[in-house]
Amino acid sequence: MLRRLLFCLVLALAAVTTRPVVAKPAPAAEAKQSDKAGQKLERQKKWQEAKVAYEKSLELDEKPDVRLRLASVESKLGHLLEAAEHVKRVLDAPKLAFMTRAKAKNLKKSLEKRTPKLTLDLPPGFSGTVSIDGKDIASGELGSPILVNPGNRQVRAESKGSKPFEENVELAEKDQKTLSVRLEELPKAEAARPVKPPQAEKSSGGSKTLAYVSLGVGVVGLGVGTYMGLKAKSTKSDIDQQCKNGVCSESQRDLYDRGKTQANISTAGFIVGGVGIGLGTVLLLTGGKSTEAKASARHATPYLGPGEVGVAGAF
Repeated sequence: MLRRLLFCLVLALAAVTTRPVVAKPAPAAEAKQSDKAGQKLERQKKWQEAKVAYEKSLELDEKPDVRLRLASVESKLGHLLEAAEHVKRVLDAPKLAFMTRAKAKNLKKSLEKRTPKLTLDLPPGFSGTVSIDGKDIASGELGSPILVNPGNRQVRAESKGSKPFEENVELAEKDQKTLSVRLEELPKAEAARPVKPPQAEKSSGGSKTLAYVSLGVGVVGLGVGTYMGLKAKSTKSDIDQQCKNGVCSESQRDLYDRGKTQANISTAGFIVGGVGIGLGTVLLLTGGKSTEAKASARHATPYLGPGEVGVAGAF
């Protein structure tokens, strides 16, 4: 009796603690489900979704019929080269069913008629590389028409010593086009030439110095003009007192000549003063913008001599 009770207790504990095990579907069964889903999507003309379903089915279980359906979907998406590759793998499969082989051959012929061909007209002796949509083309294929997918294709050619050639070509199904590849030589390196350093602009200090000199000459000129003008006025007063009715004797000739000289010097002084101040002002305003060459080309030198005063120089 005790043994029976223990046995029933063990069975009860096993029933409580043991979890049911859910069996996973076999890869072949899951592949079959993905294949059916792909066929349903294909009937709905959802080509991209059908492609994903067929690819999943083939990852789990390789079946020629499924790969042939994938090839058909790829062709509807315009991926003719990819479709042709799938058809090739189907035809290479061992023990292929008669109907599957027949369908594969028919699809192959259809793809061959639809696939565009692009011929590249390369320069004589071309030894560079050519790529279409980033994929390098083997040198052995360059001399014959190249199979490409329909659409806008980018062709790039490169060769040593030439600028890269790049051009887009639009091809529809069944198109046969020729693209001329023209490579432009790179310019030859020019001989190195000594580069002459740019001349630095002369600082405004030199121009300002010249401006201050001119202003100084101007002030001196005005001072001389004012002083000699007063002297000439004084001399004229003496002449007016000594000469009666505007008639002077021979003894007043020196006084008359001295007054005339004073008047001329006064006039010259005012002229030099005006020129000096005007030139100095202009140099102060434009001195910072003068180049060394222009600054060195101009100069001013004041002079003062017997009976004359002025500024000599080049501006």
